[in-house]
Amino acid sequence: MLQFLLLLLTLVSIRYWFLIIKAQSLTPVFELNPERTTSELSPPVLLALLWICYQVVASLNPPPPAPLELNQIIQSCLILLALTGILLLILTMVSWKSLGQLGFRLDQIPTQLRDGALGFLLAPLPVILLLVATHPFRSEETLHPLLQLLRSAPGVVTIGWVFLSAIVVAPLFEELLYRVLLQSWLEGFLSPLRAIIVSSLIFSLVHGFPDSIPLFPLAFLLGVLYYYRRSYIANVFMHALFNAINFALALAGDELPG
Repeated sequence: MLQFLLLLLTLVSIRYWFLIIKAQSLTPVFELNPERTTSELSPPVLLALLWICYQVVASLNPPPPAPLELNQIIQSCLILLALTGILLLILTMVSWKSLGQLGFRLDQIPTQLRDGALGFLLAPLPVILLLVATHPFRSEETLHPLLQLLRSAPGVVTIGWVFLSAIVVAPLFEELLYRVLLQSWLEGFLSPLRAIIVSSLIFSLVHGFPDSIPLFPLAFLLGVLYYYRRSYIANVFMHALFNAINFALALAGDELPG
């Protein structure tokens, strides 16, 4: 059933890519939201850059493989939720008047969710193509630690915390970090395309090889969605949908990178 759903999503993805290629524009999917601004090198951006540097260094010098424990997931969720709250609080204090232009909007919620869903529908085709291309590099050792834990201890508590970590916490934190703070700051001195590429490369890199390869088009589409629609809700929803499909496939014994 899930494999059929994945096939259906891929076919829908092909259809949207065909419309985009035919129009030679993203207009069939996204309209440009003119209400936008870029981030200055403010305290929340500096904190985001420090955290990203830490993640990049950690990804380049990974520790020896070790099984992930449930308490580590719980600690990670609490830390990332706390960091998300701190960044949002500081961002609100220093950029209160421009929060809406950075993507924090509570109007037109159905439209923002629709934009996130459309962005998600673009992801399956390029992600699956690169997933197939990197298949020779994949093994049990390269499997994401959360997915390894799901396979080794698929209990209700484990499933609940992995769900919270992958589908709630990760999208909230990573979209704030990589799109709202990093990408919008890069847009202040780079072209939109270059800002999207740089933020996408960094996002992919911190997820480690080989997942970084098929995750790049996902990150790029998240960047495109944020640039065109300037909606934090849309980006979080798109990211959460992708991780939710991955989570469901992992429970069924298969997975995409995430």
